Amino acid sequence: MSVLEEVLLEEYDRSMRVIHAIQAEQKALPKGSVQEKLIGGRKYLYLQYRDGNKIRSDYIKESDIDNIRSGLKKRKDNDKALKELKKSIEQIEKALGKDLINEHTTETVY
Repeated sequence: MSVLEEVLLEEYDRSMRVIHAIQAEQKALPKGSVQEKLIGGRKYLYLQYRDGNKIRSDYIKESDIDNIRSGLKKRKDNDKALKELKKSIEQIEKALGKDLINEHTTETVY
């Protein structure tokens, strides 16, 4: 195996580990968006997200809004990073071929 193939395989392994770590982190982060509703002249904040075919709205306490917003931003950043990592993995698979990667990854558990 050439040095270039070894480097690409190491990058493939690293990318897969990072993808699995990000996906695990995504499970703990809130999903959806913060919506503001005016009820009786007062402003209330809700976290809206899809639950199957239904759209759910959960009230957000004022003390929790910063945590929710930072969690939503982190989720968006993670989604962007996942997209870039998956693109990188596709390029490595094209360069090495899936046979060589499958040979190597049978030994590695992510």
